[in-house]
Amino acid sequence: MPKQTFFNLPEDKQKKLMEAARVEFSRAPLHEASISNIIKKCGVSRGSFYQYFEDKDDAFYYLLKQYTNERQERLMLLLDEHNGNLFEAMTIMFQQTLDRFEKEENRSYFKHVFLNMNHKIQNTMASGEKEKDFPDHLSVIQEHVDADLLQAESEKEIRHTIHLVRLLMFHTLVRHFSKGWTKEEAFETFTLELNLMRKGLEMKE
Repeated sequence: MPKQTFFNLPEDKQKKLMEAARVEFSRAPLHEASISNIIKKCGVSRGSFYQYFEDKDDAFYYLLKQYTNERQERLMLLLDEHNGNLFEAMTIMFQQTLDRFEKEENRSYFKHVFLNMNHKIQNTMASGEKEKDFPDHLSVIQEHVDADLLQAESEKEIRHTIHLVRLLMFHTLVRHFSKGWTKEEAFETFTLELNLMRKGLEMKE
């Protein structure tokens, strides 16, 4: 997380700094990104940057966390719009995510994110900054899910169903970038695998 000095900045300066970071992390993955490029674009000194962040990783994960919060809010809105149907909401969200990637500035940034996926990136995108946030984070989403539409027998199973569906989304996006799939190919794969999950894979007697 940024230091308190960052949050003491006027909102427009915070946005300018984070936009400079986004541009740099769109240019190169985290391990190749340059603090020099970030501070040059937003017009702050290197000393000021270190007053706001511990290092470039700190800026990267804060930017990713902002996206995660936005995505969570969007998912809850979609769940409300679709009467708590998790599978319908996630299908629409996946399509909107692919549409978002059509803008080169978004595509480049998220390509670097998904092709360099590690535990910390996945954990930040899925459940927050710390793994212990996992149950509480999913409980917030769970409040918008209609449990009667799922074959879950407990609240724990509902939370893990949400988690599995989102993991499928992440994994499909990784393959979208790594295999060079078109938007149509990625969406077809996601809906196919989501429907298999939705129906269940075990033959009912």
